[in-house]
Amino acid sequence: MAHFELPATGPAALPPSAGNVFRNRSFVALWSAQLLSQLGSNMVLAALMGTVVAITGSNTANAVLILTFLVPAVAFSAIAGVLVERSDARLIMLAANVLRAVGVIGFIFVGTNVLLILVINLFIATVTAFFAPAELTAIPRLVERRSFMAANSVFVVTVNATFAVGFGFLGPLLLTTTGPTAVYIVVAAMFGLAALVIIPLPPVPPEARRATTDAKQAFRAVYDQMREGLAFVEEHRQIAWSLGYLGIAASLIGVMGAIGPGFATDILRLSPKDFFFIMGPAGLGAVIGILFLNAYAKRAPRRLIIDIGLVAMGITLMGLAVVKPITSFLAPAVHPLEQSLPNALAPILSLLAVVVVIAVTAGIEYAFVAIPSQTALQEELPTEVRGRIFGILNTLLSVASFLPVIAAPAAADLLNIAIPGVGIPVVMGVLGLVTLGAGIFSWRRNAAAGLHRAEGGTPRSTPDVPEAAGDPALMDGD
Repeated sequence: MAHFELPATGPAALPPSAGNVFRNRSFVALWSAQLLSQLGSNMVLAALMGTVVAITGSNTANAVLILTFLVPAVAFSAIAGVLVERSDARLIMLAANVLRAVGVIGFIFVGTNVLLILVINLFIATVTAFFAPAELTAIPRLVERRSFMAANSVFVVTVNATFAVGFGFLGPLLLTTTGPTAVYIVVAAMFGLAALVIIPLPPVPPEARRATTDAKQAFRAVYDQMREGLAFVEEHRQIAWSLGYLGIAASLIGVMGAIGPGFATDILRLSPKDFFFIMGPAGLGAVIGILFLNAYAKRAPRRLIIDIGLVAMGITLMGLAVVKPITSFLAPAVHPLEQSLPNALAPILSLLAVVVVIAVTAGIEYAFVAIPSQTALQEELPTEVRGRIFGILNTLLSVASFLPVIAAPAAADLLNIAIPGVGIPVVMGVLGLVTLGAGIFSWRRNAAAGLHRAEGGTPRSTPDVPEAAGDPALMDGD
C-alpha cells in the first residue's frame, strides 16, 4: 500500500539517458507494474482516509490508519529482505499484486467497520513490504549496469508523480464523484493488471545464498547491522544531520496526511473527502520543487537550500494555522473587490484558493529539504557499507516518524474537546514554530561552518568519506 517513505536510491529527476531504458522490454514491464501499483496504492490511501474520518470524525483514527501503512514496512523489512535474497523476485512481485487485489476487494464487504478496515489495510501493507524489496532487487538484474542510474531515476520520479496524481487527485476525485466502492474496484483491477504485466518477465532468481540459513541467524545479522549503523552515525555527524533533515521532512508530510481531512472539515468547511485540496497541491508542489532543483540549483550548496526550505516550511505551516482568522478579518475589505472581479476570477480571493497556494508552496519547500538531504546521504555513505547502513537508517527514520504522526492528531482531538475548532490550527501553529526554530538553528550552525558558500564542502572536523561511485550529485557543496 502507499507509504510516505522517501525514495532510497536514484537522482531526483530524469537524466537525458532515461529514455534508453524504455527500449528494454523487461524494464518497461517492471516499470508498468510499479506505475499501476503505486497509483492504485495512493488512490486507496486517499479513499480510506476520507472514509475513516467521515465515519469516526476523529483525527486520531486517521493517524492509526496511516500507521497501518507505515508499521509493516519497518516490522517486516528484515524478513522481506531475507526472503527476497532466497527466492525468485518475479514470483514475489506476482503474488504480492494478486494478494493486494484480493485485499482491496475485501474493503467492499466490510462497509463502515473501521476495525476491519484497519486489519485489511495492515494485511495489504504487510504484503507491500515484501513487494518493494523484490522490485528494487529486480532492477539491477533486468537492466544493464550502465543504465542503473536512468532506471532508478525513472522509478524515483514515478514514486513522486503517482503520489501527486493518485493521492492528490484521482483517488479523492473518484471518491467524491462515485464513492469508495468504485475506488476499490478500480484499484483492484490496477493491481490485477500489475500482476499480468509481471508474468512475461524473465525469472529473477537469487544471485547467491548467504551464509545465514535460519531466521535466528538472519535476525542476529540485522541486529548487528543496526549497531553498525548507529556507530557509523555517531562517528560521522554529517550523516546524522542529513538523517535529521529527512526525519523532519518525513514526519511533517505524515502529520499533514493525518490531519488533512480534519483541516478540510474544521477550517475549509468541506467534506473529509475534499482534503485533496491540501494534499493534492502539496504533491504538485513537491514535483515542481524537484524539477526546479534539478534544472536550476545543481551548483547551489545543499545546506543552504535545506535551511531555506526549513525556515520557509515553518512560516508556511504557521500561515496555514492562521489563514482562516486572517481571511475572516479581511473579508469586509476583500468582499467589494471580489464583487468587482469577473465571475471567473472571483474565486481566487477565496479561503480555499489561499490554502491551495500555500499547499503548493509547502510541497516545494518539502522538496527543498528532502532532495538535498537524500543526495547528501547517498554521497556521504561509503560505497562498501552504503546498502546495509542506508537500510538501517531508513528503518530508524520510519520508526522516529511514528510519534508525531500519532501525537499531532491526538493532540488536535483533545484540544477540540476543550475548545471546538481550535485543535488543527493550534497543532499546525506549534509544528510551524518548531520547524521554524529548527530551521533557524540549522541556518546559524551551517552558516558559521561555511556550508552556505558555494565552495563549501564537508565540515573541517569531518573525516573524508569516499564519494558514491555512479550516484549523481544533485547539487555541489554540503
